[in-house]
Amino acid sequence: MSKKDTKIDAYSKALLDKKTEYNDELKKPKEETVMSDAERKQAEKTLSSALDMLRRERGQKTIAEEERFYEEHKNDLKDMEEDFTTSSLEKEQSNEALNLVHAMLQDMSNDEEDEGAELELATEDKKEKPKKPKKEKKVKEKIEKKPKPKKTKKPMKTVTKIVLGVIFAGVVALGGYSYKVLVYNPQNIVSESQQKIYDKLVSYADEYGDNMMSDAEKLELLDLDADYKKLLDKQKVSINAYFKEQTGKTYKELLKKMKHLQETKEEVKLPGYQQIMDLLNNWDTKSDSEKMAVADMQSTYSSLSKELKDEVNTLSNSKTGKDFMDLCKEQEELKTAAEEQAKEEKEKQKDENQGKIQEYQTSLTNAQNEYSVYSQYAKSLEDDLAYAQQIGEDTTDIQSQIATNNQMLASLQQQITYYQQMISALQS
Repeated sequence: MSKKDTKIDAYSKALLDKKTEYNDELKKPKEETVMSDAERKQAEKTLSSALDMLRRERGQKTIAEEERFYEEHKNDLKDMEEDFTTSSLEKEQSNEALNLVHAMLQDMSNDEEDEGAELELATEDKKEKPKKPKKEKKVKEKIEKKPKPKKTKKPMKTVTKIVLGVIFAGVVALGGYSYKVLVYNPQNIVSESQQKIYDKLVSYADEYGDNMMSDAEKLELLDLDADYKKLLDKQKVSINAYFKEQTGKTYKELLKKMKHLQETKEEVKLPGYQQIMDLLNNWDTKSDSEKMAVADMQSTYSSLSKELKDEVNTLSNSKTGKDFMDLCKEQEELKTAAEEQAKEEKEKQKDENQGKIQEYQTSLTNAQNEYSVYSQYAKSLEDDLAYAQQIGEDTTDIQSQIATNNQMLASLQQQITYYQQMISALQS
């Protein structure tokens, strides 16, 4: 054997001796070290910090935050657990919570095992691997590797147990709250009366969609609105979708249309609308002055709904060839022109009347003067008659004169009355 081979055998022998010594050490009972309270608290603090770091990396809250959350919501969680009465869901959610906790424990255990294994292997490599020449590498590879000792799981720390307990309670409480809100919420239970209302609305939508309803029947939807408001939210969503499918409009859209139809029906009864329609229907038989009255109906027309305006325009076009507003403007111009003409004629007539008044006033004055003369003459005749009767003379001529004078007075009185009436009429 060469000198080189001797060195290799010596190295191999020393390595084998080291392995044997290491194996003997493993067979010896391990001495359990008792940690002091300070060391235990420090170890727990270190483990807690490591767990907090791991939880943050996973997007979870730290242990302290979980404990603080539990303390703040302890009463709420307790109430939710009391309200949570469905055993089947409890079992299902408990299993899910246990599975979640088991998975977390498994992950933590695996993490601890991996960290322990890596630490032990690193320590073992440092102890067992002495520096050696590169030439002896092949000899090392031939040495049989000893199997790794079986690791035993380390017991969980108190902090870990507390954290897992908090998580478990939170999962159960959250499950109970979700079940109460989503399943047992009374707002999700359809009553018998609500179902009848729903069926009634469905029937209305079917009939409306078949175009078999009169306007009066369509307006019945307004009476159903109070019942519609009693439905559950999910029923309202469903009925709106059904109305959209059957009528082309949602319930809300169709209700708005029916309200508009009701307003239109009420407007049809308005006197102003009826007056416009009557005037247009008898347009050909109306006088010019009656046609001009349409100019005063513009405000009434403007207050009508669009549907009624369309009806008025349709009738106006068929009777006059113009929209109603165009007809109003035309008649307004004619009315203005007629009023101007009447005003001019009135002024002219006033001038003419003034001349006539002067003539009548002159005639009246003359008649009054003549009447005064004949009145005085009548008095004289009365005196002559009394004297003739006193002396016994014939009074026939005097009486004839008195009769003639009285007739003249009566004629003059008629003239005076006539002139006074004419003057009064021309002055008004």
